[in-house]
Amino acid sequence: MDEEAWRADRVREFASLRGAHVESWIGVEFALREDVPDAGPHVFHDPAVPCLQLWGLLAVLEGGRFGVGTYEHYDHCGLWRPQWEEFEARVQDPQWWREPGHGTRWRVLSELPAGPVDEVTVYGDEGVVAEVSLMVGGRPLLLIAGELYETWTDDLEFHRLDESVLAFTDPGAADRVAWTTPRQDLRVL
Repeated sequence: MDEEAWRADRVREFASLRGAHVESWIGVEFALREDVPDAGPHVFHDPAVPCLQLWGLLAVLEGGRFGVGTYEHYDHCGLWRPQWEEFEARVQDPQWWREPGHGTRWRVLSELPAGPVDEVTVYGDEGVVAEVSLMVGGRPLLLIAGELYETWTDDLEFHRLDESVLAFTDPGAADRVAWTTPRQDLRVL
């Protein structure tokens, strides 16, 4: 299968969410910072960070589940719907996500919107599915392939087209952060 056809299949998978009903979201969250004095070995929340950084997330739907993860395509990563047997097996094994020093945690993502999925828009950039914009229960949710890197000065840099799923409940916040590469070349797929 050629790259365009493969990407078109990913777009159809995300579009299949339109009309579904999201009951809840669960996910594996990556720590934003490591070894912070007086905060512990892993910091998962920072008021200056307007998104969640996830290894993957799973929408619990009426009658099923829909996973979101990332895939690698040459030098960039994009969003896709992976096979979730491994993810679900790990979710069932509390030792995996509670392991000290692991830098991840599994949790119910109650801050993400639930309800009917009314809108789905898929955006591409650099040959990958870069972003997916959803309207769930009348509330927006923007998923971006990206990652936050902690710098030696303890700042966080926002990188696009990277290995994590960044989940924004305020899509405007994605416009306001300083990305290391611009988001201006996005196109609707």
